[in-house]
Amino acid sequence: MHTQWSDGSGMIAEMAAAAETRGYEYIAITDHSKGLRIAGGIDELKLAAQGAEISAWNAAHREGRLRILRSIELNLNPRGEGDMNAKSLGQLDLVLGSFHSALRTKEDQTGRYLAALRNRQVQILGHPRGRIYNFRAGLIADWPRVFAEAARLGKALEIDCYPDRQDLNLALLKLAREAGVSISLGTDAHHPWQLDFIGLGMAAALKAGVPAERIINFLPLSELKSWAARTKA
Repeated sequence: MHTQWSDGSGMIAEMAAAAETRGYEYIAITDHSKGLRIAGGIDELKLAAQGAEISAWNAAHREGRLRILRSIELNLNPRGEGDMNAKSLGQLDLVLGSFHSALRTKEDQTGRYLAALRNRQVQILGHPRGRIYNFRAGLIADWPRVFAEAARLGKALEIDCYPDRQDLNLALLKLAREAGVSISLGTDAHHPWQLDFIGLGMAAALKAGVPAERIINFLPLSELKSWAARTKA
């Protein structure tokens, strides 16, 4: 197991220490972007400052195995557009794009998913349905069509491993497997102990029969960066 994505929430060193104890090769810090201020979203200046902090940590721990990746959870509007400038995003190792608005509509949302996947700034589509157990059912889409487009573009869809998310669910994971989609495991962790949620996502992927080679967390760091670069081309 090489890594899992994490919302750093200002605790980069703590998250890194927890990842090291788990033997990870890398971890990505994916704080929310500025459009989601209610969740502490960061703007371009704060993203740059965070990047400097991550670079300093990596330099100070160059003899160790773990590397921290510069990343973000980009807030997407229903048109699949992000809220950060392209120059700032271009400095990152990974961009996780997620919807956080108009999540209760019951109309087909296939169009917004296709637009998000075609957004060249996004490599991973986070918690795709926006589902929260016993709170929000999640969005509806023509999932085979969405998965086919993700596979065509070489982009990944996330299993959000947080217990009340588990999005994608098992039924959709089986469709994603059949379409040949790459899968990303994300804990949505806001505290170091929540990194343990990775087991829920791994169990779902295993039960759905997703091949290990299609789970991007299992890629060595050099291959992960090459994959991310290809999705921007």
